[in-house]
Amino acid sequence: MGIFLNPGNIGFEQIVSEDTYVDKTGIIGYLNQWLNKSTRYVCVSRARRFGKTVAAKTIQAYYDNSCDSRELFAPYEIARVPSFETHINKYDVIGLDLLAFFQRRHDHKTFIDRLEMAVLAEICDKWPDIDGLVDMTLADALVKVHDKTGAQFVFVIDEWDAVFRYYPKDESLQSEWIHFLRDMFKQANMDKCVALVYMTGILPVKKYSTQSSLNQFFEYTMIQPLELEKYVGFLPSEVDALCEKFDMDRAEAANWYDGYTFPHEHHVYNPCSVAKAMKSHTYSCYWTQTDTFESLLKYINIDLDGIYNDVMHMIGGGRVDVDISAYDKSFTIPQNKNHCFSLLVHIGYLGYDAMASQVFIPNEEVRLAFRSALEECSWPEAIKPYQRSKKFIDAIHAEDSATVARMVEETHQYMTSVLNYNNENALACVVSVLCFYAENLYHVIREFPTGKGFADIVLLPKKGVHKPAIVVELKFNKDVKAAIDQIHNNQYPGRLADFYGDLILVGICYDKKKAHDCAIERVERERVEPLTSFHSP
Repeated sequence: MGIFLNPGNIGFEQIVSEDTYVDKTGIIGYLNQWLNKSTRYVCVSRARRFGKTVAAKTIQAYYDNSCDSRELFAPYEIARVPSFETHINKYDVIGLDLLAFFQRRHDHKTFIDRLEMAVLAEICDKWPDIDGLVDMTLADALVKVHDKTGAQFVFVIDEWDAVFRYYPKDESLQSEWIHFLRDMFKQANMDKCVALVYMTGILPVKKYSTQSSLNQFFEYTMIQPLELEKYVGFLPSEVDALCEKFDMDRAEAANWYDGYTFPHEHHVYNPCSVAKAMKSHTYSCYWTQTDTFESLLKYINIDLDGIYNDVMHMIGGGRVDVDISAYDKSFTIPQNKNHCFSLLVHIGYLGYDAMASQVFIPNEEVRLAFRSALEECSWPEAIKPYQRSKKFIDAIHAEDSATVARMVEETHQYMTSVLNYNNENALACVVSVLCFYAENLYHVIREFPTGKGFADIVLLPKKGVHKPAIVVELKFNKDVKAAIDQIHNNQYPGRLADFYGDLILVGICYDKKKAHDCAIERVERERVEPLTSFHSP
C-alpha cells in the first residue's frame, strides 16, 4: 500500500465502523458498468458536506488490488450486484486528494509537479524492475507499466476543483491543471491503461471558451444528478431508519436537513449534518461557511442585479426564478445574478427545482447559515435586515401599530415586484424577513395549525425567553379588524393556552392602493414557562 498508489481499504473500514453509516455502495454497480468504456470518465460534483470523500474512499477500497475487501463489502448493496466478484480488488488505484496538496506548506504553483513526482515515486517503488520510469512523465510511466505488466488503473480524484475554488483569479494555474488532466486522460495511448476515472468535487468540469479540454467526462451534478441522484445524500427512508435507531424526531430532521430536490428521489437530506445530529442527539446548524460562500457575499453586498431582494425573499420562505443554463464558463467569478445563484446551488446553499426553474433555501440549517452571514453585510442602514427586524419586533412588543404598518409597507414595496405585489404569500415572505431578528428569541413558524385553520405566522418564545407569543394574521383588501377577528374566531389563542403566557395578536392588511394597516391587541394571561424544546408541526 502507498499514500497515492493503492491506498488500501482502511479508510472505508473506518467509515463503516460509524454507527451512523448509511450504505451507498450501490454507486459502484454503475461504475462497474462503465469500466473500460467511453463512459469510464466520470465527474460527480456534490455540494460540500455531501459525502464526496466517503464515496472516494469507498471506491478506492473496492477496486484496490493491494488488499482483500470482500468481507468489508459483504453486508452492503454492492455485494448483491452480479458484477461484484468480477471487479473487486482487480485494479491498481491512484487516489488523489487535491486539497491535501494545498494544505501543505508549499508554493501552490508547484503543486502539479509535486503531485506528479509523488505518484511517480510510488510507481517506481512497485515496479522497480521496469527501466527508465523515474525519468518519464507520469502518463508515459503508466503506459509503460501497462505494456510490461498489463496493469490497468482506476483514478479516484477527490476535490478536483480545489484549484478553481482556492485560486479563482489564477487562470494560469487553472489552465495548467486542466492541461495536466487532459494530457493524462485524453492521449490516445492512455486509453489502454485507464480503466476508470472518478473525479469528485463541488464544481462541474471547467470548460474554456476556446476548447473543450475535458469533454470526455460524463457529469453528474447537484443540478443534474441523473441516475446517481440517490447516492447524493440521505434519502427519507434512510433518515427515518436513523431517527428510529437514535430515537430522534423525524419531522424535526426534515425541517433541519431536508429540502434538496431531484426529479426522481424528490427529497434528499444533507448526510453530514444528519449524522452529526444523530451522534450528538441534537438538531442544530452544523453548517460552516466556506471560502466560496464568503467570496459570494461581496456580490450580495453590492446588490448584484438586485440580488438583495431575492435573497431576503428566500430567507422569508420564497422561491426565485433562475436561468441555470446561463452559468457556463466562470465558476467562481459570477458576472450576474444567475451565475451567483447557480454557484450557490452547486455549493449547497440553495436548492434547485428543475421543473419550475427556481432556487430556494432548502432547510432551516442553511437558512440559519444565510442569516448568520447576512448579519455582517454592509448594506445601507435602511435595508439591513437584522437591524430593521429588531426595530420591527420591538414595535410589536410596544404595541406600536403605526410603526409596524410603516415597516411592512416599506419592506413590501422594496422587496416585491409589481407582478407579485398583491400576493398574500409575498406579504408572508416580507413579514418573515422582518422577523429575522426574532429568531434569537422565538421559534418562527409559518402556517401554524390551530384546529380551525392555520395562523399565517406564529412566534413562540424559546426556553428561558420571557416574551409574549405573537400571532400574525395577514389580509388583502379587508379591514384590519377582520384579521384580529379571525384570530379570535378560529381560537388561535386557545391553541397556545397550555404552553405560553401573554399573547400579542397582530393583524396586518393592505389594499389595492398598496396602503398597509396594522392592529395589535395584547391578551394577558398567567405566564407559563415555554417548553424545553419545540417541534415544528
